[in-house]
Order: sequence, then structure tokens, then C-alpha cells
Amino acid sequence: MQCTIVIPCHNGEELTRECLHSLIAQRGDHDLEILLVDNASTDGTASLAELDPRIRILPQATNLGFAAGVNQGLRQARSPFVLVLNNDTQAASGMLEELHAVLASDPQIGAVAPVSNFVKGPARLDLGQGTRDPEVREAVAAELARQRHLLQDVDSLAGLCLLLRRSALEEVGLFDERFGRGNYEDDDLSLRLRLHGYRLVIARSAFLHHEGHATFRAIGLDLPTELRHRHEQFTAKWLDDPAGRATIATTVGQPGNAAQDAAAARELWPDWPDADWHQGRGLALSGQHEAAAVHFRSLLERCPRHTDAAFELSLCLLNLGDATAAQRQLAWVSAHCHVPAEAHKQLLVRIGEYWYSRGDWQAAQTSFQEAIESSPDDGALHNWLGSCLLEQQDLEAATAAFERAAELDYGLAHTNLGICAHRRGDLAAAERHFLTACEKLPDDPVAKRNLAAFQQQPAGA
Repeated sequence: MQCTIVIPCHNGEELTRECLHSLIAQRGDHDLEILLVDNASTDGTASLAELDPRIRILPQATNLGFAAGVNQGLRQARSPFVLVLNNDTQAASGMLEELHAVLASDPQIGAVAPVSNFVKGPARLDLGQGTRDPEVREAVAAELARQRHLLQDVDSLAGLCLLLRRSALEEVGLFDERFGRGNYEDDDLSLRLRLHGYRLVIARSAFLHHEGHATFRAIGLDLPTELRHRHEQFTAKWLDDPAGRATIATTVGQPGNAAQDAAAARELWPDWPDADWHQGRGLALSGQHEAAAVHFRSLLERCPRHTDAAFELSLCLLNLGDATAAQRQLAWVSAHCHVPAEAHKQLLVRIGEYWYSRGDWQAAQTSFQEAIESSPDDGALHNWLGSCLLEQQDLEAATAAFERAAELDYGLAHTNLGICAHRRGDLAAAERHFLTACEKLPDDPVAKRNLAAFQQQPAGA
């Protein structure tokens, strides 16, 4: 891969040195030029060119900040691919190789980012700072490479590390320099790429360690104040554009407004795939599930590994009363998309509840058992499983499931254990469980109702 790497920095010589060492050590046959944009550093940053002949220093008279600093490098880039990278990072040895493989897989992919221990959005892995150790970093990367689903469609990427096609940048423009030292310039570029129809993806097999806001801390910036100011700038820039308004409305929790603006944006930006996302979400929330499903399918045609859209489509099918189709869709998501465990579990629970409400205890049991596989310590799931088994008259298995739920401190399991004990004829155990349920859940109407029914029954019943 012919690639220009652009790294803006202001001081932080040692961090930048470690970053450069991790790039020099990249596997694969890469033709690299590394442009270090030196934003008026006062330490030994300029001497880092001595590390490798591919490194070139671009000295700046003042600290231009992130966006303007990166643009200085992008204007001098000579390669068809460019990697924008923070200096307080260290890449796993196969990161460039993995990023390039994903970018090369589809010409509609305009930018790709790795996963990291410190980054916003779904690219974040909760690994802490241990991945600063090269051996730990390589172990994490090796584990990621064994995953089935190596890319994920998203609507925005963090500017921490982006591999981009230079042709895409020539089409949409460079970073907007109004965002100064940093923050929201990546949201802005992501939106512009999306408006031109490009896919943005996370390469879930590529890993980058990130120290996190090292430059901001070093120059004493107040991050919350800086973020608020940059958000105001982003809003001011995009408020007159319906696509921008839809994006902003979503971030402040106004999906209905986002849907209306997205519909208007289609005239202005016919290639914008996220119009379907905003319209689909608005329709789904208003109960128009059939119309919403049309939009989610349209988005998935353009961005086939968009996990959120795939899940929303499953929910639409479920709400339309077609649990079989919802399960097929969920199986497709599991087979083809990166699926956060919690989201997968919640959809399985919804499907299980659907079947349970319709009296198909076996189908409900299957969903809850699958959910338990991904979340074995969730007491509510074991309680649901016990309820399915109880409806099928499997008293022994139901009791075991309720006992597991009680061990996990799910209070309502005790009232179900009381029901099981009562059916076995063990009235003392039944009363004990009903009382325990009420002690643990003093305001729960189900626990109260079961205890009252037990206490009101005739002696010997």
C-alpha cells in the first residue's frame, strides 16, 4: 500500500517517538511516507526525523491545532491513501495491513478506523491502559483477528486514526479548520463523507493503543469547555442544512425532528444513506413499523454491516407480529455483523417475551436459553426460562431455573419458587419463598398477590 501518514504534534516528543516506532514496525509491504507536522514544538520533536528516512518534519511557526495541522500534511501527501493519526498512540504491528484490507474491499468505503482502548463510539474496547505494553497490544490484536466479523458500518468515525482515500478527500474537502485545536472536526468530515454516499467502517481486526487527550492535558485545556464550544461551532455550521439538522436532532434526542429533516435532506443530498436511518427511526418510534422496515432495508443495501439498522429491522418485524422473520433477521445479524452482547441479549428477550405472550412456551424457552448463553449471570433471564418450563409442566427444570435466578439475587424468583413448592405440596417451603419475595420486593404487586392468595386458601388445600 502506498500511504502517507500525517501526524500533527505539539511537544510530547517521547509519546511521538513511541508512535513512530510502532509505525516503523508495521508488517506488510507498505510504501510509506510519514509527515510529522510540528506545531511549534519547543522540545526535541524535530530530531525525530532521524529515526527513519521515511519521516519528514513539517515545521509550523505557530500551533495550528489538529485540523489545520493535519491539512498542512494532507496538502503535501503524495500517496493514494492517507492515514491521519494522533501522536499519543501506538499501533499493533498489523494495524495498517488490516485497515488497508478493509478499505480495499469496497470502493464505496471512504474511510476506515481501528478499534482502540480510548476512543468515542462503538470502536472503543474497555481495555484500560494496559495495551501500552507492546506484548499486550499484540495479544489483543491476535484475539481480534480471530473474530468472524471484521468490519462494522457506522455513520461517524473518530479522527484519532483514519485511513482515507485521497480521492474521497479531494471530493469532499479537507478538515474544517474552524474547529481549532480539535474535537468535532471528525464529526464534520464524517458527515460530509456520508452526504457524498461513502461508507464509513470500523475495522474490528485492527487495534490502536491511545493515551487519551495527552496534548490537551499538556497545554492545560479544559476539555468539557472545549467540547461545548466545538459543539456550538458544529451546530452553527450545519443548522441551515436539513441533513445537519437531522444529525444534530438525533444527538439531542429528537428522533421525530430528525426524521422530518432527513426527508427534506433527500432532495439536497440524494446519496446520503443516513436519511434512511433517521426516517426509519422516526417511523418506528411512531408505530409505523412497516414503513420503517423499508428504510432500514434500504440502508442495509448501501451499508450491509450496519448493526444498528439490522437490529432495528428485527424489531420492526417483531412489532409487525412476524417473530419468525425477526428470528431469521437476528440470525443473519449474528452471522454477518459485529453484535454487542447486550444488544443481542435484549432482542432475544423481546422475541422470547413475544412468544411467551402468545402461549408458545417452547419458542420462548429457546430465545431465553440463547440469551442466557451470552449473559449467564442475568437473574431475570433464568426467571423467564423457569416461567417457560413451568408453563410446560416441567416442575423440576423450572425449579432449577428459579433457584439459579434466586442465587443471582433476582427477588421475583422466590415467588415462583413458592409456586413450584406449592405444586409439589410443600406448603412450608411455599410460604417461606412467598415471604422472602415480599421482603425483597415490598412494593411488587405480583409478590404481594401470590402471598395473599396462599394465605387465604383453606387449610389443607
